Amino acid sequence: MKSWHLIRSGRQNGAYNMALDEALLQNYAHSLEKGEEPAPTLRFYGWQPPCLTLGYAQRAEREVDFEGCARLGVDWVRRPTGGRAILHDWGELTYSLTALVHNPFLQGGILDSYRQISGALVEGLRRLGVDAETAGREVRGEESATTAACFDAPSAYEITFGGRKLIGSAQARRSGALLQQGTILLTVDVPRLFTVLKPPPRQTKEAAIAQVTARLTSIEEARHRSVSFEEAESAFAAAFAAHFQVALVEDSVRPAEEALTAQLLQEKYANPAWNLERQRPRPAFR
Repeated sequence: MKSWHLIRSGRQNGAYNMALDEALLQNYAHSLEKGEEPAPTLRFYGWQPPCLTLGYAQRAEREVDFEGCARLGVDWVRRPTGGRAILHDWGELTYSLTALVHNPFLQGGILDSYRQISGALVEGLRRLGVDAETAGREVRGEESATTAACFDAPSAYEITFGGRKLIGSAQARRSGALLQQGTILLTVDVPRLFTVLKPPPRQTKEAAIAQVTARLTSIEEARHRSVSFEEAESAFAAAFAAHFQVALVEDSVRPAEEALTAQLLQEKYANPAWNLERQRPRPAFR
């Protein structure tokens, strides 16, 4: 049986979380360039303090309510992946997967790998008592989304329950390696989201809250009971292992990855100027 690395990071600040995910991606790509093929790395983590993340190409000045963030003590940071904004709070489990683009487990293009990873996510939800499903390939929910919020609408192969989005994911690729990040909603507070995120210019905050509330759900709402961070983490780890038929070997962040994380924090994720600047989208970003 093949083995994957499993990193349980616990709750970290937003800049560190994003820097570490990119460091894992960069180190994986560097290994490939040297002819090595390291095992995939699955990471689970949370956020302390709460943090608003923006997709790689979103406009911070247009979409972030900086005063609202300061008032609530919410950090904000730009992600290495695309998509719309997400407020990461206590009621959430986040996952990231770093792997070889042509890994036998993840064959095909971006949407194909997205679909295969979504199979593990659906299995994780079923282990928690939520009979979720994967949106079809033809879904183009982003066309109906009007707010800057990620959970305004699902994209192809994202996870829904009763037609409402439950898990949001985004992927980036670099030099033969991929990074997929995803947010699993344990609970959700949409009004809090629109305290740190501006509504669209021609939509009131109340209308934005009502729209997004109708389009998303959480495990707590679907299951009619609360699910802890630790319970969800265990369920999804077991689901990934079963779905991909691999052994997950608990690991820690390695010195080279920590060193690159520190570098990326200084250059990007802890640098307000970099976070403010809208990044140029890359063709490999979903």
